[in-house]
Amino acid sequence: MVKSKEQALSLVAIVGRPNVGKSTLFNRLIGQRRAIVGDEPGITRDRIYGEADWNGTPFALVDTGGIVPDDDAVIPANILKQAGFAIDDAVALIWVVDARKGITPLDQELARLLRSTGKRVLVAANKADAVSFESDAGEFHGFGFADVFPISAEHGNGIGEMLDELVSGIRGTSPTVREGSEAGSRKDAKAQSNSETGELKLAIVGRPNVGKSSLLNRLLGEERAIVSPVAGTTRDAVDTVLETPEQTFRIIDTAGIRRKGKTLAMAEKLSVVMARKSLERADVAIILLDAEQGIAALDAAIAGYAFEEGCSIILALNKWDALENKKTGTPAAFERKVREQMKFLSWAPVVTISALKGQRVGNLLPLAVKANKARKVRIPTSRLNEFFTREIRQRSGILPAKTHGGSRLHVQYLTQIGVRPPTMVVFTSGGKAGLHFSFLRHLENRLRKEFDFFATPIRIIERHKGKRKR
Repeated sequence: MVKSKEQALSLVAIVGRPNVGKSTLFNRLIGQRRAIVGDEPGITRDRIYGEADWNGTPFALVDTGGIVPDDDAVIPANILKQAGFAIDDAVALIWVVDARKGITPLDQELARLLRSTGKRVLVAANKADAVSFESDAGEFHGFGFADVFPISAEHGNGIGEMLDELVSGIRGTSPTVREGSEAGSRKDAKAQSNSETGELKLAIVGRPNVGKSSLLNRLLGEERAIVSPVAGTTRDAVDTVLETPEQTFRIIDTAGIRRKGKTLAMAEKLSVVMARKSLERADVAIILLDAEQGIAALDAAIAGYAFEEGCSIILALNKWDALENKKTGTPAAFERKVREQMKFLSWAPVVTISALKGQRVGNLLPLAVKANKARKVRIPTSRLNEFFTREIRQRSGILPAKTHGGSRLHVQYLTQIGVRPPTMVVFTSGGKAGLHFSFLRHLENRLRKEFDFFATPIRIIERHKGKRKR
């Protein structure tokens, strides 16, 4: 069963209507570009977490989506729900308003909503002009909140005064934020090596609207990310830490990846970049496929990104419950189709699931643990070469390459030079450098079977010792 772990930091939530500069302020306070920033309203949708420190007082931050209380659309309604979760956990709220536009009817509605929470509210009048700071923010005192600060999130003006007041109120406050929501922390860089933290970094990737957020919520057992039938709901990569009795997981829920030529909106283009960055730090990737829509060329491209990054890979066919007229051989037929379109992932396990109903979702984490264990296996050189002599030279007899100019390429020995993923070096001599692809494929298959490199890619590098020229 998944547990959440208390983190000794007080939580501060950044709230406000769309496009007032919440994400810009969030990025400035945590000191890194964690949330997507742009002129398009509503870019941030899920909660994005990070950590900040002001004059020796650390605190956790959460960036929420733009709140639109009176909008009946699915996405704004869910954004309000997500913001509500963050507000409930927070000890203080930074309410960002637009000093250039002044008070709007939506601001008045939000003021009533924030007063009803009983939380401490600091009003950040963003985009204030440096020349007329105080007059730009003056009208917002009418909301009745004691702390109103004219700031420029983009340039950093006025933020120091606001933080002085903020930390004076949270010193000694009981922590309320869970570590499971610490995406974007400044300490992330120190936590990247799971040899130090024991964490398994698991990325959930796939094209838009295949059920990534639904799967994340099912794994967590709580509503952590917005789930909606509108494609492209998730735009930021959000880390969530899960603890089970066997393993700690850092789950990276990534934005749906689309081909760059078809991502016209700036936010969608950034989503591709951020999703690929998520794969760079993942140990295991769950490639989510849509059983209803079938396998698309983009699915293979996304899987290719994960393969290039050396991730162990699990292929999950989602929405299996929605597939009509299933027969006894249907899963095998689907797996064959997946194998045909992703021949480079012949070693990746295929699991049929329903993220919505929870069917076989419980199989994914144990498979990820098994894959992560396999990717860290190191084989002694003596054992590798005993295997090579027995399985390749004597049993199969396959030649490493064609004869070139009467000289034949010979394999001298094998050694493993790296893990995560396992990386082998084949030292060769004679003939012409260049191991034949059929030899490499056969060697990889035998290595995988002999040493149980489950669900993980194997890198094979040739180092050739040619004749020295006089």
